[in-house]
Amino acid sequence: MILNIVKKGTENTRIAEAVREVFPDSEVKVKEDYGMSVDIEISSQEGLHSLEGLKELEGCFKDYDIRIW
Repeated sequence: MILNIVKKGTENTRIAEAVREVFPDSEVKVKEDYGMSVDIEISSQEGLHSLEGLKELEGCFKDYDIRIW
């Protein structure tokens, strides 16, 4: 899964750390930086990610736009 998150001045590593906290059993890495937003790639052996995790991320990034690819 790839999340595109609007940065609003936050460093890529801090965004990736927040995503890693929500999905601790998954590999999380910065895929691409677009300046205003960043693609964060989440992968795991299970292949699927819970909707609860995505809702939790929404809470972490209240002032951010999150798009799922």
